[in-house]
Amino acid sequence: MRTVKIGMIGCGNLGKTHAKCIADIEGMEIAAYCDVYEPSAKAMLEQFGGSYATSDADRLFDDPELDAIYVTTQHDTHAAYCIRALEAGKHVLVEKPLAMTVEDCVRIGETVERTGKKLFTAFKMRYYELLWKAKELIPQPVLVTMQMMDNRWGDGIWPNDPVKGGGNVLSQGCHSADILRFVAGAEPIEVYAAGGNYYQPTGVVDNMVAVFRFDNGAAGNLVQGDCGCPPLTSKFFMQLFAENKSITINDRLTTLTYTEAGKETQVFRGTESGFVEENKAFLRCLQEDAPAPIDHVDGLYATLMVLQAFESLRSGKPEPIKRLVEDAVSAVSDKGIA
Repeated sequence: MRTVKIGMIGCGNLGKTHAKCIADIEGMEIAAYCDVYEPSAKAMLEQFGGSYATSDADRLFDDPELDAIYVTTQHDTHAAYCIRALEAGKHVLVEKPLAMTVEDCVRIGETVERTGKKLFTAFKMRYYELLWKAKELIPQPVLVTMQMMDNRWGDGIWPNDPVKGGGNVLSQGCHSADILRFVAGAEPIEVYAAGGNYYQPTGVVDNMVAVFRFDNGAAGNLVQGDCGCPPLTSKFFMQLFAENKSITINDRLTTLTYTEAGKETQVFRGTESGFVEENKAFLRCLQEDAPAPIDHVDGLYATLMVLQAFESLRSGKPEPIKRLVEDAVSAVSDKGIA
């Protein structure tokens, strides 16, 4: 089976992280690097090897040797790069969030359906091994809590820009929303949220609590913000509950404690292997011509869950989610694309 050749657009920290993973995975290699600041692309070429570095993304889209494009750029550029790559006949792995608006997520989805190319939304936390253990131990939870509380983000960083990054609650909260939906094992029907902008000068939502109702009856609670990283639970913290059962996952989701009535408490240890595992999963879906395990619909749900929580902050009432996704998917089908 021939090696899958990758073009990397975005040569910052996330691009380097993916490049390190790819270097350790047999069956894929990076051939081209692109960044608006060309010296960053050249530096990655020197570090990881390949054919060329450029600041011109069209050179990658037009390169017949490239099988797939990685989009690891600022959030507001995701939609344009994904669509151009798909239309150029490339498969795509795009860093989270898929896009910052529902409209852009839908545009990406339409292009995936029209071109038949694969798009993988890179939610690394889906591949934390203890999340899979949690689903094994409590496959149908009644209540789920996901908490991701970071130390205060700097005022001037691009992820706090309302246009480029959207702030912590959107930028990282899409991770939290995705794994909340993942472990609940169902689709979110609606959300009610409280929180807002407390101190970030750009005006983004910086801290929020949101309650989701899922279509299997489960309830989910999302706590997201950058007030400060709690030392006991750590930045990433999750709990699942079912009748006579509970799970707590702390230490950045690497320690799982399971309790069940009448049985001895069990403790499981894991690692933060998400980046490596998602790259392996992307490679498998290309080699086996299988559907992307985390696709554009998953990306749409994660973005919409956060955006509808924002809408609930404004309206002061529950806001729909699943119906909006169904309407979006139906609109794509009505165009004869799906």
